Amino acid sequence: MVSQRSQGGKRAAPPPAVPGPPARGGDSGTVNRVLRLLGCFAEQERWGLNDLARALNLPKATAHRLLGLCKPLNFVMQDDDGMYQPGLALYRLAGKLASEMPLNQLAEPILRDVRDRTDETVILALLDRGELQMYFSLSASPAHPLRYTIQHNRLQPLSWGATARSLLAFLSPQEIDDVIQRAEPSPLNGRPLRPDELRAALAQIRQQGYAVSHAERAPEAHGIAVPFFDSQGQVRGNLTLTVPDFRFDPAKVPGWVALLRESVAALACRLGWA
Repeated sequence: MVSQRSQGGKRAAPPPAVPGPPARGGDSGTVNRVLRLLGCFAEQERWGLNDLARALNLPKATAHRLLGLCKPLNFVMQDDDGMYQPGLALYRLAGKLASEMPLNQLAEPILRDVRDRTDETVILALLDRGELQMYFSLSASPAHPLRYTIQHNRLQPLSWGATARSLLAFLSPQEIDDVIQRAEPSPLNGRPLRPDELRAALAQIRQQGYAVSHAERAPEAHGIAVPFFDSQGQVRGNLTLTVPDFRFDPAKVPGWVALLRESVAALACRLGWA
């Protein structure tokens, strides 16, 4: 056994603690951790304990304890395979809030109008600035047999596609650097991010006020995105039109951009941000 006393008979100072991974702001409290845990179910519906602990950057035992707090209140349930899923209470709360979300309510008739005037799918995307990611909040699709599978409320990177880049272009230089340092590969085919190409694309987006892309998030699809801003001039989201290759006509792009600009102006006016 190693003695903890020095040669002079005094107790030696204990060795310094090894620091753990940096904690996210204010995540030391149980309430904060429970809310983060429940937020994971917006990313995917089924979680194993190990994956959930890694996603939360918490010890497995801590994640298990937090799940134990949520289960009796029916915010979390466990299936026959031992996987954790949202409970009925969480579904009820999410359904209530989603149906009454003011932004979605205000945007829905605008999206339907864009869909009807273009006969294409239009998406409302919102920025999560704290996470430097974005998510699809609402969409409207025509009655074509070919439609896109759109995952709503799932956080996605800001470095790929017109939808994401039209938001990233209007963030601060530091935020742009932070996104580039993540070096997230293409969600479509895994190709690596090219920082020089991304910076050039963002400069062009800022200059023209909209973004276009082809086959960056969905195969054989074009995206045209126009951002909208709050009353402080901060970018908050965008409207994106998605057009498959076989219906895409470059000559229509100016008209599509004009329609999206008209629509985001109408949305900003409804939100009191004009």
